[in-house]
Amino acid sequence: MIDHDRRAIFIHQRKAAGMSIMAALGFTAEDSDFHRFNDGVLSAEWHDRTERERAYFVFSAVRNPFDRLISGWKYLEATRDRPLLDALLGPPGESHDYRHLTRPQIAILRGHSGALVVDDLIRFETLQADFVRICDRIGAQHRPLPHLNASAREPGYRGYFDERTRRLAEAMFADDLAAFGYDF
Repeated sequence: MIDHDRRAIFIHQRKAAGMSIMAALGFTAEDSDFHRFNDGVLSAEWHDRTERERAYFVFSAVRNPFDRLISGWKYLEATRDRPLLDALLGPPGESHDYRHLTRPQIAILRGHSGALVVDDLIRFETLQADFVRICDRIGAQHRPLPHLNASAREPGYRGYFDERTRRLAEAMFADDLAAFGYDF
């Protein structure tokens, strides 16, 4: 999402409160700028930003990869009724489901140099406080974040994993775990 009034770009990480953040900033899916840069460095238009847009404040949200995996697994129609092991052994390829379930978060946030392309990150685990900090930075009104696109699941994520699924998830999201300092 690009917000020209606030001179900000939000890179929409799936299953990390992105829809809630965009709604709280006043954007809807019908807005022409809602989908711009939603896939960060993988967006077709990322490298074609204007000089003005290159100076915009860039932020995104990240989530513990284990928690995000469970949220995506329970959210997606194609996986919610499959065992977690099955979803990890046969993950979706490039598609809507891949973006929501198994695409590493770092994939859309790391530039060619290897550095993060964001100026700041909202952590799902401290969502509202981090959102307030971003609002202060971009001049947006403080608002409680709505809880949109929630997955029907038990609270927490640890109970969904056994040793094998944990090891598979650790391998799948090793770059996210290292880049963002998360662990099981």
